[in-house]
Amino acid sequence: MAQNNKPKKKTKKRLAKGTISQKWFFFRAMLRRAVAAKKMAVNPAAHLSPNGGRRARGPAGPLQNGQTMTEEELLALLNFAINGILLWAAVLFALMGLAGLRLGEARALQLSDLELNYRDPENRRAPRIWVRRTERQGVLGPPKHGRERYVTVDPFLEELLREYIRTLSGTIWLFPGRGPRKTGKVRTNRNRSGVPSARGWCIAERTVRTHWGKLLSAAELGRQLSPKSLRHAFCTIALTRGELIEWVSREMGHYDETVTRQVYGRWAQPRGLGKLANWLEPLCLPTQSFFGHPYAAVLLAQYGLSLDDVPTSQSGT
Repeated sequence: MAQNNKPKKKTKKRLAKGTISQKWFFFRAMLRRAVAAKKMAVNPAAHLSPNGGRRARGPAGPLQNGQTMTEEELLALLNFAINGILLWAAVLFALMGLAGLRLGEARALQLSDLELNYRDPENRRAPRIWVRRTERQGVLGPPKHGRERYVTVDPFLEELLREYIRTLSGTIWLFPGRGPRKTGKVRTNRNRSGVPSARGWCIAERTVRTHWGKLLSAAELGRQLSPKSLRHAFCTIALTRGELIEWVSREMGHYDETVTRQVYGRWAQPRGLGKLANWLEPLCLPTQSFFGHPYAAVLLAQYGLSLDDVPTSQSGT
């Protein structure tokens, strides 16, 4: 039987997506710094994708209502998480929903990143968190766009964090995990990271998503949501309250305010209008007119009002 002595054709080995993204990020950041140093007029890679620069990156589209949560839904979900699942999972979801952290940023937090006793230049308490790393497939790197930032910690989140920290010991991670499997891509990247194995590793993304699925099923919100909906909720709620879009953009870690406006612009409210809405909410005022309605007296009674309290127009005036 004749043997085929033809040399085997070499196949070109393709780089992993994570490797391409890392190299592309370095290349784009290098060009951005060149523009900042006035060595170049524009950054030719600013709006291109890591797919070899062949596909233009389109503008971010507006967020749909079904992809986020109202303030009532968010608080109900977090309360359900605190009472119904593990404490670490409830704290992690609270960090995403109340501080706007990305999933990788929340998982990669270390205890040294928490500055709960920080005071501002005017010596006022201003608890904050230093977001300076993210974890993806066993790789520890800087946050998206390479920008570290501080995020504000509200009183509810601060109390939750302090309660949770008291349960930790012997770890540098806020959410310690068992580490990646003995083999596989995550383990390989983990070994290359340079972090000593004795220092452990953060909680795995798969574990977090498993608990998120259980929480979402138990909460019965009526729709499927990803963990990113917590981050969306932080932004939409803050803008609805009337917070400045510049502040929200910084808290979210967006590349610039344009992204915030493109995605969340419909929720943006003037600062005064947001504060007015918060002031009127506990007054429980009617949201519509009941003039001429056959059951006007009954409907107004729900708000503690009667027909005698409603001014009527007089003829001849």
